[in-house]
Amino acid sequence: MSAGMGAGPNAAPVREPRHEAPARRVVVVGPAHPAKGGTALHTTALARHLAAAPGAEVKLVSWARQYPAALYPGRPEVPGGVPEVEGFTPTVRSLAWSSPASWVRTGRRLAAADLVVLTHVVPLQVPALLGVLAGLRSARSGARTVVVAHNVLPHEARPGDALLVRRLLSAVDGVLVHTDEQAELARAHGAARVEVADLPPHLPGGAPLPGPAGSRVPRDGALRLLSLGAVREYKGVDLLLEALRSVPAVRLTIAGELWGQAGRAVRELAADPQLRERVELREGYVPAAQLPALLAAHDALVLPYRSATASQNALLAFAHGLPVLATRTGSFPAQVRDGVDGVLVEPGSAPALAQGLQRLTGGGLQRLREGVEAPDLEEPWFAYLAALRRAARGGTAASPPGGRLLAVAKRGAEHALWARVGVQRRVGEQLAARDLAAPPARRPVPSGVPRTGVLQDAAEVADALAQTRRLHLPAHPDAPKNWDALGAVAAVLTLADDGSRSARVLDAGSARYSPVLPWLRLYGFGAERGALAGINLEFGAPVHRDGVEFRHGDVTDTGLPDGSLDAVTCMSVIEHGVPVPEFLAETARVLRPGGVLCLSTDYDADPPDTAGVSAYGAPVRIFSPQQVRELVAQADERGLELVGELTDEVLSHPERPVHWARTGLDYTFVLLTFRRR
Repeated sequence: MSAGMGAGPNAAPVREPRHEAPARRVVVVGPAHPAKGGTALHTTALARHLAAAPGAEVKLVSWARQYPAALYPGRPEVPGGVPEVEGFTPTVRSLAWSSPASWVRTGRRLAAADLVVLTHVVPLQVPALLGVLAGLRSARSGARTVVVAHNVLPHEARPGDALLVRRLLSAVDGVLVHTDEQAELARAHGAARVEVADLPPHLPGGAPLPGPAGSRVPRDGALRLLSLGAVREYKGVDLLLEALRSVPAVRLTIAGELWGQAGRAVRELAADPQLRERVELREGYVPAAQLPALLAAHDALVLPYRSATASQNALLAFAHGLPVLATRTGSFPAQVRDGVDGVLVEPGSAPALAQGLQRLTGGGLQRLREGVEAPDLEEPWFAYLAALRRAARGGTAASPPGGRLLAVAKRGAEHALWARVGVQRRVGEQLAARDLAAPPARRPVPSGVPRTGVLQDAAEVADALAQTRRLHLPAHPDAPKNWDALGAVAAVLTLADDGSRSARVLDAGSARYSPVLPWLRLYGFGAERGALAGINLEFGAPVHRDGVEFRHGDVTDTGLPDGSLDAVTCMSVIEHGVPVPEFLAETARVLRPGGVLCLSTDYDADPPDTAGVSAYGAPVRIFSPQQVRELVAQADERGLELVGELTDEVLSHPERPVHWARTGLDYTFVLLTFRRR
């Protein structure tokens, strides 16, 4: 890649290679029944899903006593001792907050494990988790260790929290978090390897009820909203009550424990004469068995958080057919589709919440109800367990160079690109509908770039840039990248698509500012949801740009069905530490017969010395003619047949038109196109 903005790394796989077996003996350390709350549910579900692997031996180690009573505002156990979900066997409750001997003793007893997963929720429990790690070390255990961090730091931090968390995260092989923001926080607190995966469903309660039941909210036709869970300052329930003042056609149930000052503030606001007839306080923990009736009695769930990490509540609402009003924080933007199954507003603002409430009361509720889809309760766990195993590998995952300034520049380039694509596409469609312009399907096909060939010189770079302008395609700011992108788009148009612009295309190792997917969008592809997608290790929660989905994913194990794609493009990626045989095998698997792989990489007929030069967490690699031929042979063994020839003449080039300023290297690109036999 040349200076500036490349396609981005995919150096470490996002899913386990198929030949790599998961750890057989696994121990999960964390809260479980009779502890209440989402973390205990998650820990139990995690143990159950790990145990589903063939030959797995899984043990759940939990707490006999989690907290000193004086520091926990409420009862830590579920009311009446009734389990929220089916328990996991075997579960051992050997940890006590007040017994350091129990911490070390537990660690020593886990020495034979292959993998130990430590659940981190609050810094108060970090000394115990460090004690477990000390016990493992004293027993000379070879277990890999991973921290699953529900919150890297607490929402209401105390002095010393950051120091404790840093000691924990730096002492394990890897850390698994649930949002990109938490990943940055984990890296800032000493984590050597951080993986991000969406919090998978682990929903309490039973199946949804068919209709309203059980609420004391008056039946007067008003919109019935539910706020569910313990009331704490960061959850913003006070802001919701402020917003409720200006939207009279709304009733609200606040169901959960009211803690501390936040709880007192909510009680005071709910007692206000403007609100007290419209607000029901249902104080106390809501047992799982009562959730179906409670949700059925309301029209929508509201999540007015000032800040958040990851929450199950939006998925819980969807499972019971309720749309969601939430703020744009934590995992909510990835879970709630604004205007489809819910409403998203800016966090920390009572006026913004009021506007969201007005969208619900203004006739939008029924439309949002129709957009609600029940969440998949199993598939997300496959990605989650794969991320957990990746974290267990340890080491340092690939990360982009350039720091915060370059990240800001890339984000700006991304938004500018997709804003232009969206406007240009819509204007083009309107003009075509009026016969004032040619439709996207008749846009001229890029030409001049061979299906298989080498970027020859600066003149070809200039020609490619000029062609993007003639075709009204937004050019990549790194000029040489327009050359291989034009070749990839031309290959998709002529080899993978039948003229209907319905081909399904994956850009492997993508970046959201790379040109291939936006150009295909301008050519009319992507009308069907999911038809255009990009995957990369840098991505966290899925992001959609004008119909294109960008998600966390692996070029060596995409998780896509066999034969489900018409084309795969992979621009300037495999040189960054990607296992080429695994990538080729995975690509051959997901392509249909006749499908197309278009691949570019750094190349030179006489490669410069790259010893000691690294980027994206891997040594820099510039392919030689022999290595390119070996790649083609490996592809052929996996059913990928080269389109074109690789003669000495094809692989020669008079100039080195690509310059990578960061490394000081000059070289060129090779473009290879394959058909799936």
